[in-house]
Amino acid sequence: MHIIVAGVGTVGQRVAQAVHAAGNTVAIVEEDPARAAVLTARGLQVVTGTACAPGRLEAAGALRADVLVACTGRDEDNLIISVLARRRFEVPRIVATVRDDANRWLFDASWGVDTAISAASALVTLIEEATGSAQTVRLADLAGSGLALVETNITTASAARGKTVADLNLPPGDTVATVVRRGRTVRADPSLRFRTGDRVLVLTSPDGERRVHDAFYHGAAGESR
Repeated sequence: MHIIVAGVGTVGQRVAQAVHAAGNTVAIVEEDPARAAVLTARGLQVVTGTACAPGRLEAAGALRADVLVACTGRDEDNLIISVLARRRFEVPRIVATVRDDANRWLFDASWGVDTAISAASALVTLIEEATGSAQTVRLADLAGSGLALVETNITTASAARGKTVADLNLPPGDTVATVVRRGRTVRADPSLRFRTGDRVLVLTSPDGERRVHDAFYHGAAGESR
């Protein structure tokens, strides 16, 4: 897959490095020349300039991109980038971060956004992962689908540790989408057994975060949210 990352703050750098490590081709559009130089030195493909300019997106490979991630520090720029990517370049999948929750209602299909992610939530996730305290985190609402993407981490406190996907007490409609194990995605077959350190991504309804948490941590000693 060819993935464009527009803007590389804390969240953007993490996204770019993760998808590059997974074997995808990645092009970063970054308007800060100093930051662009650092990323280039790390072996990443970087187009210097603003991703709000169609020419910069085209230079990053927008005409052949499979996914674009708009994660600049400005909501208005992320919206412009998203609508350009969808309407001018017909990028099939667009993810955008939302800095100000008051603007979240704008981030939908009318602006070309398939998935909106709260930047604040993403930063909380970074902190929780660094401290090992994350249990269940809502990652994104999938615009137009009526679904939410929730991540839960398998720790020594998880009631799901050692169980299989089929053993989970998830209601109909809640689905384990994938498991990330040691930096690699693992297919969530019913026989897959959860291990400490696994990151589990679950598709659920917008009100399903608590259900997912209970399925993985209900009855676990020392449970906390």
